Amino acid sequence: MIRVLPYSVALDKLTDALRPLLQSEVVPTERAAGKIVASDVISPATVPDFDRSVVDGYAVYSADVAASSQSIPSVLRLAHTVGMGEEAAFRLRRGTCCYVPTGAMLPAGADAVVMIEDVERTGDEVFVSRPLRFAENVAPRGSDVARGSVIVRRGDRMTPTKLGACLAAGVTEVPVFRPLSFCLIATGDELVDPRDDCPIGKIREINNAVLSAQISDFGTVVDAVRVKDDYDLLHQTASSALTRADIVVVSGGSSVGAADYTERLFASLGEIVVRGVAVKPGKPTVAATASNKFLLGLPGHPMAAFVAFRLLFLRALLRAAGSDLPPPVVCRAAINFAGGKGRAAVMPVSLTHIPEATLASPLFYQSGMISVIAGADGFAFLSEETEGVAKGDPLEVYLL
Repeated sequence: MIRVLPYSVALDKLTDALRPLLQSEVVPTERAAGKIVASDVISPATVPDFDRSVVDGYAVYSADVAASSQSIPSVLRLAHTVGMGEEAAFRLRRGTCCYVPTGAMLPAGADAVVMIEDVERTGDEVFVSRPLRFAENVAPRGSDVARGSVIVRRGDRMTPTKLGACLAAGVTEVPVFRPLSFCLIATGDELVDPRDDCPIGKIREINNAVLSAQISDFGTVVDAVRVKDDYDLLHQTASSALTRADIVVVSGGSSVGAADYTERLFASLGEIVVRGVAVKPGKPTVAATASNKFLLGLPGHPMAAFVAFRLLFLRALLRAAGSDLPPPVVCRAAINFAGGKGRAAVMPVSLTHIPEATLASPLFYQSGMISVIAGADGFAFLSEETEGVAKGDPLEVYLL
């Protein structure tokens, strides 16, 4: 019998085991897109570094136009013009104004900008027909990014917008986690290459491709192979993989059976940290460490392998980096959902949006089915303490 750990305990153990593998490196900010930030990125500059107009108009003293109206406009003298990228190296005098385009620097003394639409101009006279609040249409110095503030936090993924914020603050290099290298090994006498003909009794091997597609954000796959149900061959293949990769993932061969070698293999190569998880599907997941390398054994069934890889391994890897999967969304159960009877239950679901809520409907499947994943919007997650979720009750769903 597999000795299983509660989902939360297994997740913590995997997180602790993966943490030593994460090493940081400094890369140019432009090359950091998609990577996970290894430590807080602190702004060395104030953005903007000057009071900036957010409209095309005229910089003024707000007190000069406090009584402005359509019937009795305030009259100001146009004294200056500031172009884009120019320094406003003067102080605005009372009773005067300065033309500024959107994004231009305000001169000292100006504390508001009146939009072009709210003025009439005759020669050097500008007629303002409405009052302005202090700082109206102004982005004050430091209103975007303050010097010394955190722009991107450890564990955040460097999105294009975060990348832009870093560059705007003068951050040209950022610390990120070094990409990890993976070797994928699919085991089973029944497996054939998905590009080859599939004789009766065989199945196309898809786990390597499905797992590889989820790895691209975290590293690279240096090799992906299929191995027969032969322990010596599997041992040789895994041993070689450990010399070339940080993480070796074996799918198949992890449940209790005569031809299931993964736990025995991992015990011979390293120290087992997880042998079985109280989650359905994904119960026979096994993991081990080996000289600062990591071994992960997944069930062979595509659905179980996908669930275990995403909700256990990838989530643990993100947590080790100070992040996590996006939090589950709270939907409403379209029908009753059964609990896992002492273990966490994961069920692929489709979502239907109605005015009152988002309904989650289970997608029932048999062992080995993969087509259900293709039609799923996410996975409902019921903890081991949850006996079930009644129709209409809240249900947590991890989106795909």
